Amino acid sequence: MMKTRRAFLAAACALGALALPHTAVQAADKPPIKIGVLLPLSGFQASYGEMYRVAFNMAIEDINKAGGINGSNIQLLVEDDQGAATQAVLLFRRLVSDGVFAILGPIAGTTWEQAAPLAVSLKTPALNWTALKPKISKKPYALRLQPADDSMIPEGVAEFRKKFPNAKKIVIAGDLKEASGASGIEEFKKAVQKQGLQLVDIVGFDTRTTDFSPVAIKINGLAPDAVFLSAFGPNTLSLLKELQPLGFKKPILGNALLWAGAFAQTVGTSGQNVYTIGFNTNEPAPYIKGHDEFSFKYIKYSADNSKVPQPANVANTTLAYDTVTLLTGIMRAKKIDGTTKPEKARQAIVDSLASLKQWQGLNKLVMTDSGDGYIQCHLLEVDVPNKIWKFSLPLAERQKK
Repeated sequence: MMKTRRAFLAAACALGALALPHTAVQAADKPPIKIGVLLPLSGFQASYGEMYRVAFNMAIEDINKAGGINGSNIQLLVEDDQGAATQAVLLFRRLVSDGVFAILGPIAGTTWEQAAPLAVSLKTPALNWTALKPKISKKPYALRLQPADDSMIPEGVAEFRKKFPNAKKIVIAGDLKEASGASGIEEFKKAVQKQGLQLVDIVGFDTRTTDFSPVAIKINGLAPDAVFLSAFGPNTLSLLKELQPLGFKKPILGNALLWAGAFAQTVGTSGQNVYTIGFNTNEPAPYIKGHDEFSFKYIKYSADNSKVPQPANVANTTLAYDTVTLLTGIMRAKKIDGTTKPEKARQAIVDSLASLKQWQGLNKLVMTDSGDGYIQCHLLEVDVPNKIWKFSLPLAERQKK
């Protein structure tokens, strides 16, 4: 299991073809390739960091077991940024000084917005797979493989309208202080207008809010047909706790801040009217190559090797795994190994990222001119008895654009 500030060398499956004993010996003889990782492993966002740490563990084990990259094992240098922008910037600089070839993360909109320009100034490639605020990546040094809210929210709201055609009056609520929370509010406003819905009001709060009773009372008093919510899981859980005694049973659509983390496992019966937006669930998906095998491994690995709440929420951990696969695939193609100078390796990786148009792993990824990925997203709902997310519309309906 990876530990903060500790190099994690593991054994695992190659993304290509050379899983031979001779290759494994070569990997042991060469210096490792260092990759930096910024995750919130403590504090408010710790459940998010832990779930991605599991996916990275799996990817590195798979790669190193198959002989590593061009004869070198992959070594992860993991830092806990605590979900704080100032900490993320400090640790980003430290990882660059430590000689990493690239950095994975940080993960949140607030931290990624600060780290992306730093990647440019330090000429070090960085990859994000989860932040939601639009237009904060810096191509080609800082790419986000996850689609941003400006593509996710319109697709989610469109499917929400299919499911709830009579929901006309909308209250938007959300975190005004966190970058992804605030930007989600703006994207929900655009989607409400595009869908011809009535925006009743916007109810804001702060990331660190502890008393949600005034927020709940105001939302309930506005008598909306639905609430569109842009906030992390812990905030949403607190809000639902206050709405429940008021008898509020209207549907609540959260952006993808709800999708990852431990929300589905912890919400209980108050989650029966809660929806979110994403591109993957724990459900079988035999039409996606490798999905079911990954999900099975991820759920088992999480139970055996982590503090991830059970049953593990697969969510976009597939994209975290793909992020490692994409990066190490570039290094393999560019003949990078542990003897390569960091500056040379970084530039070679950036050159490849600059020309990246599309890529197929566990997810079909299309890169946009903004430096963000695009993956078609859908409406999800909580499967309360099984404590997981599930697609809200049938497959045939989801395939209709």
